[in-house]
Amino acid sequence: MSGRRVAAAGGLLWRNGERGLIELVAVWRPLVGNWSLPKGKLDPGEHALTAACREVEEETGIPVIPQMWLCRPSYVLSNPAGDVFKYVDYWSMRTEKPDAAFTADDEIGARRWLTLAEAREALTRPRDQEVLKTFAALPAVTATVLLVAPAEVERSWGGPEVTRPLSARGQDQAVRLAALASLYQPDRAYSATGRASVQTVEPIAQAVRCGVTGDSAFDAEAHERNPVRSSAQVRELAGGGGAAIVCAEPEVICDTVAILADEDGLETPDVSTRPGEAWVLSLSGQKLVGVERL
Repeated sequence: MSGRRVAAAGGLLWRNGERGLIELVAVWRPLVGNWSLPKGKLDPGEHALTAACREVEEETGIPVIPQMWLCRPSYVLSNPAGDVFKYVDYWSMRTEKPDAAFTADDEIGARRWLTLAEAREALTRPRDQEVLKTFAALPAVTATVLLVAPAEVERSWGGPEVTRPLSARGQDQAVRLAALASLYQPDRAYSATGRASVQTVEPIAQAVRCGVTGDSAFDAEAHERNPVRSSAQVRELAGGGGAAIVCAEPEVICDTVAILADEDGLETPDVSTRPGEAWVLSLSGQKLVGVERL
């Protein structure tokens, strides 16, 4: 499509309401006179997930924890200088501070917690309705497990393979990854026993102030002897709720994602995993309901 393209991101922030129903946050935009889900444009070079969390907190006053990517509605804004093609990535989000203070301004005049039924009536834009429909079709996400591959390693290394460290570029990758992974606020961190795996997960653990536990189930050698052990470990972690992060060797991640998806009926056409890449697994109880390449 010709014309300018604009990327934006937002979130469906939900809570368990006092009436026993799921409630979500909507914001009133006085300039256009409608209720909508919080969203906004990406800053130059900004990751969509970072923008989504930033925009939702800025527009609602509520600090958020992302859960699962939902959908990407798109629409065209007519403009005398040329049409603008806009698309918005939405995530489901939770919060530990649903009653955080709100301050109205010219852009956002009010915020309101609505049930899904109320939101279907109040949010009239088709893109918001698409997000509501996607969210309503899913079981509640109760746990997030991030699977992270070790970042780039030092190639010129004469010591044992298990002690091979990250390269300078790999260390930079780990720091950038920490900025994204820490948005999920994991309270548990696990790592394969190799030095590169530990070095990859350490910046994330430091950012959220949790310790790192070594687990050989995520080593390639142990995985080869028992290929289903790592996926069982992920389900066990999910049973604890909240969010956990695991740094596993790439072949372990590929098999783990494929096994979980196959067992729970999700499509994952490509599970290849590059150094420093991560997957976000969304689970309801111990059942996988969403897979996203971060």
